Amino acid sequence: MSRDHALVRELIAVHDGLRRELKELRGAERVTHDLRVRCMYYCHHVETHHTVESLYLFTALRERFPASGEVIDRLEEEHAKVAEILRAIERAADFREELDRLADELLAHLDWEEEQLAPLLAQLDRWPL
Repeated sequence: MSRDHALVRELIAVHDGLRRELKELRGAERVTHDLRVRCMYYCHHVETHHTVESLYLFTALRERFPASGEVIDRLEEEHAKVAEILRAIERAADFREELDRLADELLAHLDWEEEQLAPLLAQLDRWPL
């Protein structure tokens, strides 16, 4: 993976922030009001991040790199799976199990997205938005 390219580093930095916050949320011993609020903010952040990727980044990469279609399709499917889990977290009284489900799905998604998008982003000199 081309980790030394500015766009790749930026994507990884955003993803690392998502990873850190999820780890903190999952480390809570019990569900409190504060944890619920933090978790709802986190869910909104992930949802917004994926919306921006889907509407802007993936659309532009699909146009610029037509051969990336299958990769983008899989990433979109993974976004939909994550969105389902986010909604389950918002509905659950004790959402810690759902956070574990989110971790399984989201962390694998972030890793795969970085691996697949790094070679494409490394060919660009600015975000294709």
